[in-house]
Amino acid sequence: MTLVESDRADDRSDAIAILQRCERKLDREDHSYRFAISGSPGVGKSTFIEALGMQAIKAGHKVGVLTIDPSSSISHGSILGDKSRMTQLSNSQEAFIRSTGAGDVLGGLGRRSMELMTLLSAAGYNLILLETVGVGQSEHTTWQFTDGFVLVIQPGAGDELQGIKRGITELADIVVVNKADSDLVQLAKIAKAQYQTALHFFSSTREGWIPKILTCSSIENVGIDDAWEALRLYIAYLDQQQTKKQDRVRQKLNWLTWSIRLTAQELMTRHPAIQQKMEAGKNEIKLEPSTAFNIEFEIENLMHDLLHSTDSPAKPT
Repeated sequence: MTLVESDRADDRSDAIAILQRCERKLDREDHSYRFAISGSPGVGKSTFIEALGMQAIKAGHKVGVLTIDPSSSISHGSILGDKSRMTQLSNSQEAFIRSTGAGDVLGGLGRRSMELMTLLSAAGYNLILLETVGVGQSEHTTWQFTDGFVLVIQPGAGDELQGIKRGITELADIVVVNKADSDLVQLAKIAKAQYQTALHFFSSTREGWIPKILTCSSIENVGIDDAWEALRLYIAYLDQQQTKKQDRVRQKLNWLTWSIRLTAQELMTRHPAIQQKMEAGKNEIKLEPSTAFNIEFEIENLMHDLLHSTDSPAKPT
């Protein structure tokens, strides 16, 4: 996994060779189911994943967990502390947990999350849970790369109506109202009813599947059996569809487009001509703020020229 996450050119070559061997194995036999676990910071995703993972292990599954930690925009570092919040799962022989920093990547996942899921699948982990950075109306990239989408929400946070908006909610195959304990039990029931009403107005993203909405308390381990049953029913639904190979191809096509866009953006912004133009533009904006839009337009044109140039690479202007 460390090799696969490395950006060194020699490491990437070795990593691709390993990934290709994994893919050939999975093309013959792939028993994995990959789920995105998403939700706003503080809703208890890590606690829920541990409780759900332990339930899955009791049912005979091997659980692989990938957690994506937000990276600091200042130091670019990540705490990577999710494993410390999953002590039972961490100590289980049937589970593996890996934390990864999000870096500059948007969409709720890490730069190499798809590759890491491939490694876990090839290593025999048949239930893979990808915990995203957080959630927003646009952070649903993980939906394109996984087999199912679980949205975890918290009752009484004042954001129920915000969460019901189209976008992230209509992608959810299972909605879990977590922290349904103590004085939040009644509020959890209200939140569940609100989401049940709202989902009636959304078109299902999976033909033949009606999204499940349930309440639970991960800390008190109440309702986790219901959450596992919902996941089990969804897995049975996937098996009935018999479209895993097609789904994997679709996921890889989505990943290819997403990954190449990231690489293209990174390479273009590293180009000496672009960097020089950016620095000159920043200095000009400091002297004359009204030039900002024009400078951005000039940089756009420079990028266009660099991409369409048939001569030698353009020299800085």
